[in-house]
Amino acid sequence: KFDRIKGVAGFDRFSVADAGVCTSDFCTAAAEKIFDETSIDLNDIRALIFVSQTPDYIMPATAQTLQARLKLPRDVAAFDINLGCSGFVNGLYVASSMLSAMPDGKILLLCGDTNTRNMFGDDVSCQSVFGDGGAAAIVSKRDGQKIFFNLQTFGELADAIIRPRGAFRNPLIVDNNALDVRENFVTMDGVAVMNFSVRYVPPNISALLNFAGVEPSSVELFLMHQANRLIVGTIAARMNLPRARFPFGAGSIGNTSSASIPLMLTERRRLDEPTELLTVMSGFGVGMSIASAVVDLRDTIILSTGEL
Repeated sequence: KFDRIKGVAGFDRFSVADAGVCTSDFCTAAAEKIFDETSIDLNDIRALIFVSQTPDYIMPATAQTLQARLKLPRDVAAFDINLGCSGFVNGLYVASSMLSAMPDGKILLLCGDTNTRNMFGDDVSCQSVFGDGGAAAIVSKRDGQKIFFNLQTFGELADAIIRPRGAFRNPLIVDNNALDVRENFVTMDGVAVMNFSVRYVPPNISALLNFAGVEPSSVELFLMHQANRLIVGTIAARMNLPRARFPFGAGSIGNTSSASIPLMLTERRRLDEPTELLTVMSGFGVGMSIASAVVDLRDTIILSTGEL
């Protein structure tokens, strides 16, 4: 069964965090790589946004501890956003909105998840899809450049991907002093997720392009959330656009939730594939939610994927 699902989903290997490694550790390493390999000054950072559904603590916000770990100035805003698959593009939207009200400076956007911690031991549907990872991006203003967004929420479908216990609505179940109980972990309705993605993502992107005044044929790269290979390919077919513009590059990483879109860019850089292109990014999934953006990545610095 695992091999059959793997053939459809397109994942051969998965990034799995070592014991004790959290999403914040992936994001810290990614941010430090940026500061080590570019000329970006820590003192230019005005805000730190951490997008994840696997934080270090219930409180305080992980972003606040990351401010100290990364030795950022104290005069920065630091907060968490609790989002999954659509998280990176939603984070871009928040960062862009903040920048429009700031006279100068840059925003550090961190995102990712350790999804494998949410999986029950014998849940093949999740084991054959999810991986762990994190990403970092520096968001800043560029004269004359616009970014367009289309954000949607379908909360009535939230049960399609849910971890129902562990917060304050429903406490964890303890059985014989153990927490290894199926109800304490994520449940996913794969058919519902597939139907949601192929039904609602193409019109979301089409409406975005129409609003931005961009012809679909002029978009050089469609960076879809790496839900799985079948979903990405079906979205391309529904939009009647060349499959080659909708890459699937997470086969040896897994579905890393909000980190999947930026990891696609770093993987393309690692493999010497073009990245400085007119791009549509679309994150979709848990929530259920969709967040899409038209972004001109020309003159954008993109680094290669690193490992922790």
